[in-house]
Amino acid sequence: MKITIISDIHDHVENLQKALTLEALQQTDVLLCCGDLCSPFMIKLLAQGYSRPIHTVLGNNDGDLAAFIQISRAFPHFHMHGEYFRDDVDGLTLAMNHYPEKARALAQTQKYDVVCYGHNHTLSTDEAFGHSLCINPGTLMGFHGGNLGKTPATFLILDTGTLKTAVFTL
Repeated sequence: MKITIISDIHDHVENLQKALTLEALQQTDVLLCCGDLCSPFMIKLLAQGYSRPIHTVLGNNDGDLAAFIQISRAFPHFHMHGEYFRDDVDGLTLAMNHYPEKARALAQTQKYDVVCYGHNHTLSTDEAFGHSLCINPGTLMGFHGGNLGKTPATFLILDTGTLKTAVFTL
């Protein structure tokens, strides 16, 4: 099974649309979003562009919760979670949160095979705590902030059989 992992779109419609047109992304089985879609209209773009199950957690820039809930109801395959997502997928225990420190705390318990997070816009594919892999797909927006400025827009595809990630740069 293959899982697309994205984060920190920050209303960057063009990069989201580029990612959604990639055959590799469209051939995955589920999509996880680690937060910071930002505006509620991004739910519609994401759900219309990807027809398989989508799970997203809220980020620090996802403010209009009522609109997020209302729009997500129109798409049965779009699942809005609060701060955390936890599930078993293809024999793996997965957890997702927006924040690195909370994700690392989850991974350190070693109750999960894979923990995904976003927030800091920093791609990370090889951080592990015992058997728990802790990964950050970077930012789909393609901007780091602070003194670092523009960085590549990235996302990941995780192979659940091998726990290997493929990084995609837009």
